[in-house]
Amino acid sequence: MNNDRTEVHSNLDSVFHWDYAVKFPQLDRLYENAKRDQWNVSTTINWDRPIEREVLDMTMMPMFQTDLYRSLSDENKLALNRKFAAWRLSQFLHGEQGALMVCGQLVDAVPDLDAKMNAAAQVFDEARHVEGFRKYITKLDRIYPIDPTLDRLLRAIMEHDRWEPKYVGMQIVAEGLAIAAFRFMQRETKDDLLKELLEYIMKDESRHVGFGMLALRDAVRKLNGKEKKDLEEFSFLACDMMVTKVENGVPRDGFLSGNQVFEECGISMKDIEDEMHRNPAWAEAESNLDRQFNSFLFVDTIIPCLRQLDLLNAHTEPWYKQLGVMEMASAA
Repeated sequence: MNNDRTEVHSNLDSVFHWDYAVKFPQLDRLYENAKRDQWNVSTTINWDRPIEREVLDMTMMPMFQTDLYRSLSDENKLALNRKFAAWRLSQFLHGEQGALMVCGQLVDAVPDLDAKMNAAAQVFDEARHVEGFRKYITKLDRIYPIDPTLDRLLRAIMEHDRWEPKYVGMQIVAEGLAIAAFRFMQRETKDDLLKELLEYIMKDESRHVGFGMLALRDAVRKLNGKEKKDLEEFSFLACDMMVTKVENGVPRDGFLSGNQVFEECGISMKDIEDEMHRNPAWAEAESNLDRQFNSFLFVDTIIPCLRQLDLLNAHTEPWYKQLGVMEMASAA
């Protein structure tokens, strides 16, 4: 591995399908919708528009209500807003590249032609999303490295040697999280250019989740006992990776994973640690915000989809209760 690329290895079989008849009419309709809904990042969106000075509404975030934040100059406050937005969007960009690569694997590995054609259509969708986020982030600031948690999820999905876990990890968990996160960001952003970009991308992502559900519905029913158990375990593992854990009042791999952004704006990790000691209520407020955000992410798409696929069932429900997302779903 070097700073420019990462190699991921997978023992995945390729499957030719010689029956060209349409076997799944719903998937065929989804493929038609994919062709109908194509859009061009370069021409559909007017990129000549300037980006608003403040991209995100930071007023509800506990960090931005501390003396540490208030001590910054107006210039550094503005820089932090834009860099924090660039860091968050960079994670979307990395996730879209992961989806691009996983869907390329699915074209090879899924056994049915209808699913192969939908996966092929999604490959171009994901390339378009990579292009869109790359354009926006480089116009805003710069692209930041991948968050360690997201990196672990994408590696686990890509390295798996069966296609069903790839569907669950990417189409249900990662795409489900993406839709919820995009909606959240679209609601909180002050920038019309970003709002428009997210609106187009969300339409594609909703179709991708539908594609995953249709392709998995019959596949899960056909799995034998061990295969079903393995898929249940992988589904939970993927969810577990993406739920922010809180240790000693501090979100793990969550708020602090973007520490480079703060350092670039004059806030060192020691400054943050000192603020936590002076203001323990801040760490608790960050924990509460992460729990609320996790609830928002999981309740909208992931939990219902896993239930429909019988991957969240009487056997696995205790795992999700222990993880905390069942309480989130009930509260929502």
